[in-house]
Amino acid sequence: MDGDSSKTLFLTAVGHDMRQPLHALLLYLSALERRVHDAEAREVLGKADRAAQSLAGMIEGLIQLARLDAGKVEPELERVSLKALFDDLLAGAPHATADATNLYVHSDPVLLETIIQHLVTNAVQHGGGAAHLSAEESDGAVEIRVRDSGPGIAPEDQEKIFAEFARLNASEGLGLGLTIANKLAALMQHKIEVHSERGQGATFIVRASSG
Repeated sequence: MDGDSSKTLFLTAVGHDMRQPLHALLLYLSALERRVHDAEAREVLGKADRAAQSLAGMIEGLIQLARLDAGKVEPELERVSLKALFDDLLAGAPHATADATNLYVHSDPVLLETIIQHLVTNAVQHGGGAAHLSAEESDGAVEIRVRDSGPGIAPEDQEKIFAEFARLNASEGLGLGLTIANKLAALMQHKIEVHSERGQGATFIVRASSG
């Protein structure tokens, strides 16, 4: 068994074995929250819940990465409305905004939403706390843009951020969101680019065929 296969098996086993007890922990924390009324205790409980949610996100990232590396993700391409995609994302992302659009792309709606969700999460966590979505036609394709107003990314770091477990600072997480987004994009023959300068925010662009 080669190194990549061993890594995939390890990530899959760790993810699935940890998923069930973590799900139970989140249920217990939710039940406990309804019974605790002391302000200080509720604050501690809230921190515990956020820590558990963060861990759950890391585990899901490991499982996604393992499935991709094992070749178990198969796109189902169709005509995707970016308006519907943006509406779905905004419903679950209070720190995101979007321009109106009537454009369509040829993509897998679930996988494309996963890509944009990872880019939005990256913008919120590392790009100043907010994300703005837009789309425009360019040379026969459609560019989906996720822009933030954070500290920006130095030119020498713009390739590194897509590497597995890459983190440019001491922020939380495993550094898998951009890796997963990039691998999903490649799987559908989309392309992700980043345009950024220090102190001027960053714009991630997903380039896909028009639908």
